[in-house]
Amino acid sequence: MKHILYLLFFAIGLTSCGLDPVARPNGYMRIGLPNLDYTTLNLQGCAFKSSINQAAKVLYKDSANCWIDLVYPSIRSTIQLTYKPVEDNLEELFRDAQKLAYKHTVKASGMREQFFEYDSTKVFGMYYEMSGASAATTQFYATDSTNHFLRGVLYHYSSPNSDSLAPVTAFMREEMLELIANLSWNE
Repeated sequence: MKHILYLLFFAIGLTSCGLDPVARPNGYMRIGLPNLDYTTLNLQGCAFKSSINQAAKVLYKDSANCWIDLVYPSIRSTIQLTYKPVEDNLEELFRDAQKLAYKHTVKASGMREQFFEYDSTKVFGMYYEMSGASAATTQFYATDSTNHFLRGVLYHYSSPNSDSLAPVTAFMREEMLELIANLSWNE
């Protein structure tokens, strides 16, 4: 009798499980984006100024040439800014900036280019957005066509998973557009 009860419970256990298990996707941490509080980026000895988010930390890579990183530590992203004076080499600077932008299209699934111009501050240039698994999702270059050339690149310091990075990428693209819109040259 005891064995029959065990067999009965075993048979009920086998037939009661009707639903197949469902695989759940990996979860991602919630990303807390910085507030939209801006301050003036006016670096001593640099030929440009703009506005940056107060959450960004300025790191000098080469203060003599005004090459800086705007680091957003809470979202592990950086905008690298590289300034070069125009010394009868504007075409070469354009070519180098475009070559560096197109270098990232190997991993990207697409690229959007957008020309911008701000006549009042003499800021002209090109803005690039890459989609997909590119390490540098956004880039730009800006110039006044006579004296100044500035190149900016956005890097995320994490795996280039475009789905999980989408909120950070959208936020940082807006930060770059804010930087470009408020860019002016020191004469």
